[in-house]
Amino acid sequence: MAKPYILVVDDNRITTKLLRRYLEANGYEASEAYDGIECLEKVAERAPDAIVLDVMMPRLDGYETVKRLRESPTTDRIPVVIVTALNDISNQLKAIEAGADDFLSKPIEEKLLIAKVKLLSSVNVERKKVVALKELLVQHGGNDALVDSGM
Repeated sequence: MAKPYILVVDDNRITTKLLRRYLEANGYEASEAYDGIECLEKVAERAPDAIVLDVMMPRLDGYETVKRLRESPTTDRIPVVIVTALNDISNQLKAIEAGADDFLSKPIEEKLLIAKVKLLSSVNVERKKVVALKELLVQHGGNDALVDSGM
């Protein structure tokens, strides 16, 4: 079985290497991007099972990056965990309003990162299985009522 694939996005290369090491040590495949533009480019090449996304980055910040991910039908369901040193309520609300699924405050605690990534990536992996099953049913003349019900 393939390892869940996580994209880590932060302009601080030390942070991305550390988070990637945490993820790989816990059974994930991980890659890195260093700003929002590179994140969108990498997602276009290969859709991750979840994204760990910093807020403060050059070219395109985390809020705008997650908004753009949510605008496209091919990326709108990828779970995103926003990471920020700005851990006040207004920034947490801004992350959620932009479309983030969760957030983490810096400095990042490894166990909390892994718990959140595990939850969000496993939900996404299961959702992909349901979509594939529905497509298979449609291809093979499956029960239209089952397919239409969202099951």
